[in-house]
Amino acid sequence: MGLTEPNAGSDVASMTTTADKKGDTYVLNGSKIFITNGPIADVAVVYAKTAPEKKHAGISAFIVEKGTPGFASGPNLIKMGVSTSQTSELFFNNCAIPAENLLGIEGEGFNMSLQTVEWDRSALLAPFVGASTYMMNRCVEYARSREQFGRKIGQFQAIKQKIANIRIFGEAARNLAYRIAWCKNQGRPMNHLEAAVAKLFVGDWSLAPANDAVVLFGGYGYCHEYDMERIFRDSRLAPIGGGTSDIQKMIISKLI
Repeated sequence: MGLTEPNAGSDVASMTTTADKKGDTYVLNGSKIFITNGPIADVAVVYAKTAPEKKHAGISAFIVEKGTPGFASGPNLIKMGVSTSQTSELFFNNCAIPAENLLGIEGEGFNMSLQTVEWDRSALLAPFVGASTYMMNRCVEYARSREQFGRKIGQFQAIKQKIANIRIFGEAARNLAYRIAWCKNQGRPMNHLEAAVAKLFVGDWSLAPANDAVVLFGGYGYCHEYDMERIFRDSRLAPIGGGTSDIQKMIISKLI
């Protein structure tokens, strides 16, 4: 999904990538950034302005295939976490594509992107639910085996509270994910409010249990060879990817 640009993140209407109609082709010029699977994808859905003066209503969506002249992807960006997900820039330099590669009609790109982003926010719940379950299991295992001051550390109230907090987050996040999945399975129309609420909760609250897990493991939790350190870094994506927490609050306040 080629939507985000170096100077157009949350403010989609400020994108500068253009698609000029020339005969039976569209010529794309511009760039995108932070595109998931950018280095390896065979096809990209790219959003560009066909009528810049119309702002949101001037955005259209196009299919651009790998190997198209004028289309190139940059190298994999080295991120803080989630390193298994390759991310890169996309570049368009007089990239001509057939007019039939237009998705829908001109000017409908922004509305299409809203549907895609809503799915993105919903799908982002699952990996953090899984991570919280894994963290809890590992923390319980460690608390039952690690001894300090002649006792298993799991017997100390402070440790019990950390594990309880991780479990609470996991249960709440799982129920939110199941609710969103149920809505999708029932064929209900997309609900930006529900998606934003779920995304905001998981985004803001995933950091605390990840931090608790690192602290519970002590020095080991700070080392690369222990997975708590990796999960802590991965959790930083939650309040950013799929729309920042501040944007989710704006959406929620607008739709209530």
